[in-house]
Amino acid sequence: MRIVFNIFLAVVLTLFFSACSTKRLTIKSLYPSKIEKDKIYTIRVDRFYRDDVNQTASLVDKIANKTIDNKRVFELKNNDFGTDAILTGEVLNSSLDIQVYYRTEVDYARCRYYRYDERSKSKQCIEYRTRLIPCEKREYNVTTNIKLIKPITNNLIYAKTYDKSSFDSMCYDYHPYPFYSNTSDKFRVNSQIANDIASDILDDISPHYVYYDIEIIDELNKETLIFSKEQEKKFEKVVELILTKNLDLAKIELEKLDNEFNGKSFEVIYNLALINEAYNQLQVANQLYNKAKLLTLDPEYLELINFGISRTSKNLEEKIKAKSQLP
Repeated sequence: MRIVFNIFLAVVLTLFFSACSTKRLTIKSLYPSKIEKDKIYTIRVDRFYRDDVNQTASLVDKIANKTIDNKRVFELKNNDFGTDAILTGEVLNSSLDIQVYYRTEVDYARCRYYRYDERSKSKQCIEYRTRLIPCEKREYNVTTNIKLIKPITNNLIYAKTYDKSSFDSMCYDYHPYPFYSNTSDKFRVNSQIANDIASDILDDISPHYVYYDIEIIDELNKETLIFSKEQEKKFEKVVELILTKNLDLAKIELEKLDNEFNGKSFEVIYNLALINEAYNQLQVANQLYNKAKLLTLDPEYLELINFGISRTSKNLEEKIKAKSQLP
């Protein structure tokens, strides 16, 4: 009976926390590269020095396929003619650090000491043997330095060192401990880290999208707004439409509710602002966030709305900069 109750309790708690979890919408905003003075459209990539993790190949592939709004950002060149910049670099480190430790485990299949019961003529184990299981803590690391320079003059445009690590832990419960380094495993993991570094490099030298998970207001406030049960259900349905990314229909339904409430619901206006932000209509979104701010005194909601105002203001500035950098 206890097992059944525990399962029931676990299901109830899962449903409770799922229902109470904050509902969010993922939006993206265009940000500029860190290269403000030079316009970089054509790039030649030299093979990186000491590259044993495919750092050059990962970076070339990402540069060649970088697109914004379905338009290529860069053109790869094989020579200096008509080239805006040369990208060079070096893999400063590609390493795997292994620390061995042992985990103690009781081996219930092997008894160390028995107690003999004269009446039942049977043995009962009073202490089991323990065994030491070898384990490893692994730290994979790649450090890469890049330089973006002007052809002919070799003037430095941009330089940065990138350092990334990955951690893993494993124990050899049922297999003998391998007393040798697994070089193929090191190459596989460090090549993936190098690929992640290539993404970071591309974000720094190119316009790119930044993603946000923004909170949705998912219920109407009874203390500040009079609404019917039907209107409450409509609002709940709109929240579900936003969660399923059906933003066109959600916008239409929110605009209807906004008319019904005579523009007095900060919850409706906030979610309308959020949808416009998802559409990248940042100026409209900013105006709606400011309108929602005038309709509530709740500190929690004001913090959420103020974040929307500052975010859309900043992202609008960054979008203008990024657009100026595109071909």
